[in-house]
Amino acid sequence: MNRLIKPDGRIDFGIIDNPIDSVNYKDFNLESPMGRKKSGLAKILGFNQFNFIGIMGPDFMAGLAVVDLKYLSNGFFYIYNRQTNDLVETKKLAPPFSAFVGTNPSRMDSRFSFSNLKISIEGNRITARGKDISLEAVLDLDNVNPLRICTRAGYRGWVYTEKTSPVPLSGQIRCHETTWDLTTPGTMALVDWSAGFMRRNTYWNWAASASVLNDGRTIGINLASGVNETGFTENAVWIDNTMIKIDTVNFIFEPDNLMATWQIRSFDGKINLEFKPENKREEKTNAMVLASRFTQLMGCFQGTLTTDSGEIIHITDLPGYTEDHYAKW
Repeated sequence: MNRLIKPDGRIDFGIIDNPIDSVNYKDFNLESPMGRKKSGLAKILGFNQFNFIGIMGPDFMAGLAVVDLKYLSNGFFYIYNRQTNDLVETKKLAPPFSAFVGTNPSRMDSRFSFSNLKISIEGNRITARGKDISLEAVLDLDNVNPLRICTRAGYRGWVYTEKTSPVPLSGQIRCHETTWDLTTPGTMALVDWSAGFMRRNTYWNWAASASVLNDGRTIGINLASGVNETGFTENAVWIDNTMIKIDTVNFIFEPDNLMATWQIRSFDGKINLEFKPENKREEKTNAMVLASRFTQLMGCFQGTLTTDSGEIIHITDLPGYTEDHYAKW
């Protein structure tokens, strides 16, 4: 078994080539900034986990997440009809233990159950139910090439994240009386599995896509700023499952008007994209100890990206997401 935390309690930070079977956070020597060892209970309560699945195609986009903050649980499931611009969503802020995310990112085990929102991610099988929306899907994870990375967070913390894009899938998704088939290449998915002892106050911007280019090649995009840039970045593009690492990325947008066009550019010049939002989901939570201001936008990318070989790929009407998120864990 390949564990993240070594027998001596340390972590090899950076990009990880081989699958991680256990993010064994309880074995980490967690200390306060002044060197006081944290108790087992403090480790459990301070360890945040979330699992997001995004699905997109020409007619719709969907997203679902299981968020386990130990003190609090959160889950959401939405479907955005790109033809009618309608967004149907079920979201719940729930008591502890309503959400569960396992510690094996290579074989996901994430569940949320509270009121009328039910989400299950077991290995490559996903089911979700909310008010007027449902999903049953199977992800094809056999030939994907995830980006696995662990970086420092604050003085003694760390974040492990595993980003997988694009992911072929099959199944069905329903919104009211409309049902869409999820057969690839018409639709593609992306997976975000993240966990760690995160900074007390955290923010990030994120951009992601999973789709097919006009020439038939598959494309995945994962770009972020704010959470994983302590020596390494989680920025990558996949073309036909070949990963292209990207340097630091700058997100240029209007904080008070997130529906305006975003500019996204990388320091190495490989990324020169703009994102035009079509719709958004947002929430604000202030639960004393915890707080969150979260906006996820659905829309499309256009612009260029440059491969390691120097090929310039022109992007037009590529469906995807951006995010603006502040969290106090």
